[in-house]
Formats: sequence, C-alpha cells, structure tokens
Amino acid sequence: MSRLGTILSALHGQPRTLSELSGDLGSSPAAVEGMLQTLFASGYVQDASPTADGCACNGCSLKSLCRNAAGDVPALNLLRLTEKGEKLLQKTP
Repeated sequence: MSRLGTILSALHGQPRTLSELSGDLGSSPAAVEGMLQTLFASGYVQDASPTADGCACNGCSLKSLCRNAAGDVPALNLLRLTEKGEKLLQKTP
C-alpha cells in the first residue's frame, strides 16, 4: 500500500490526532504533519474538532459515546477523511 493509502487507512473510521497518527504509523509528527497538510489542501482530510454547536463529524447517532462531542476539551488537530478521501481509499490497492 502506498504512503497515501496508509495514511488514509489510518484515518478511516474515526477522527485521529496528529500524535495518534504518527504513533500508529511509526513516523515523526513533523513528517506526518507535512503529509496531512498536503492531504488537507487537496481536500482528502478535514478538521473534525468540535464546533460551538456540538460535534463536527455530523450525522452521528451515538454522540453520548463520541469522544468529539461537546463537553470535554477537544483534541487539537483532530482530522477525519472527507468524502473525497473515502472514495480514494476505496480505489487504493
């Protein structure tokens, strides 16, 4: 799997922080951050930090279990895949 596919796979399913991603990928936060900035600018990932009215993930029926729901201090740099990122992940071997 390509580096792009690996990062997209790591973000698939739930929002992740930079430190979580770098730990899971066995890479430095600086290296992962550079790749995430490219993915963000290209529209493959987006911010998933809570907004003033609740969760930025939208559409979740389990907000009481969601770590991104309003109430606690949100993790910084929380990212998730966009629809474009999900589609690319499905195409990535």
